[in-house]
Amino acid sequence: MLSGRALVIAAGIFAVLWVAIDSGIVPREDPGGTTPALGILGIVFGISALVMHYGGQPRRVPLLVGTSLGTLGYCAWRLLAL
Repeated sequence: MLSGRALVIAAGIFAVLWVAIDSGIVPREDPGGTTPALGILGIVFGISALVMHYGGQPRRVPLLVGTSLGTLGYCAWRLLAL
């Protein structure tokens, strides 16, 4: 399930989340509870990837795996950085 396409998508999701939340490029205040919400969202995308894999939709799996990895990776990075 892990492919080059999924890794590129994960890196893109991580970068977009960093720019939108932590970089300071977007002038806004970080709302509370962002990290747990991102963690739950990453889990939902991971479960969706499993459902698509076993449900016969293999073309959608790399997108969902990449989105899950990017979101969970960013969530872990925030937890370690705080």
